[in-house]
Amino acid sequence: MQTLAEVFDGESATGEALENFAALLDGTDFTAELELMGIGRMQFMRRRQMLAEWRGLYMALWRLALGSSFPRDAERMFAAFLRSYHAAHPDKLSARAMERAREYWGMLQPRGDADFSEVARHLGSFSAQDEKRARSLTLRLVLHIRRAYGLIFDRLI
Repeated sequence: MQTLAEVFDGESATGEALENFAALLDGTDFTAELELMGIGRMQFMRRRQMLAEWRGLYMALWRLALGSSFPRDAERMFAAFLRSYHAAHPDKLSARAMERAREYWGMLQPRGDADFSEVARHLGSFSAQDEKRARSLTLRLVLHIRRAYGLIFDRLI
């Protein structure tokens, strides 16, 4: 099987960005994200659903970072990553994460990295809470998403 770097032969920074993110995503267990949302270990169905959400969001955040560093190649790199990820992860949960990645990218695209509140509100909607707790969760999620974006951006290449 061809590696992501070989897909972009000669473009070492581009291939490196693809491989770095694949390794970052595969190495992330999302425990902190699930705990932040109050999802416990015994909530199997919610955990499964939210893992797809968070993986999809991380993919969309990576696409956002690509737009800053590789503006001409970002869309092509994102499409190559999704093809490669699908080949390496043919299960339903991964397919759902890729679907969510495109949807989160649609949410992030208009505001870029300036405002993650829409995405945070969407994630917070998966937890039924009163209004005060929902606002608190949204703020915590915005800050967490900003940190995740910073981590992804810093490890781009």
